[in-house]
Amino acid sequence: MQHKKTWGKVLLALILLLAALTASTNNVHAAETTDWSNVTWNVIGDSLTAKDNTYATKRYFDFIQENLHIKKINNYGISASTVGSVSSPISVRYASMENDADLITVFAGLNDYGKNEDLGMPSDSTNRTYYGALDVLMKGLTKKYPNKKIAYISMYARNFIPPVNKLGIPDYAYVNAEIEICERYHIPHLNLYEMDSINISLSGAQGFRALDGVHLNNAGHQHLAKIMEKFIKELP
Repeated sequence: MQHKKTWGKVLLALILLLAALTASTNNVHAAETTDWSNVTWNVIGDSLTAKDNTYATKRYFDFIQENLHIKKINNYGISASTVGSVSSPISVRYASMENDADLITVFAGLNDYGKNEDLGMPSDSTNRTYYGALDVLMKGLTKKYPNKKIAYISMYARNFIPPVNKLGIPDYAYVNAEIEICERYHIPHLNLYEMDSINISLSGAQGFRALDGVHLNNAGHQHLAKIMEKFIKELP
């Protein structure tokens, strides 16, 4: 009887290992078979994406396009933009993006925190709160771009802005909201907030920050591009 239990455990372990290897192989094959020279990429976000941001002359998507030879990038970055309703809301603007994109990335969240957008509740469904705006945005993107690569990129950590906004909400709460809503719509989320290599409050990453202590300089965008490129190439 004991032998049967032991062999059962071994068989289960082998099945799980095979499943993990298959998933890993599928990810590799997806990255290897993507012809990036035929890809149109919609980037939407705030000043870290906007072309009028003078803190850097070359941004993360420029480096990635150059390396992967991406055919076309449509830039929908607007400085001070929020996901919620406070300023040039991404949860509204996404609807006017070009329809034929193959890759869509949202890089935002810091302004919602900094401009005191109410965090709200996971059940919210309007863009008057951050949770609600995320729900509107994710639901809208999945409907607008079925079977396309969609991803959300969080804010990175920095110490220029206080860790709690005027509503008493910590910055990481906005990142946690993103993770929760992304999981709801099965959208991959890149959590830069937890990465020390791009935490510009740490000495090891201070060479990446612009003079204002919030934005990235060229070196920072290049480092971000390395992180994002790996993430993008593994998107399903």
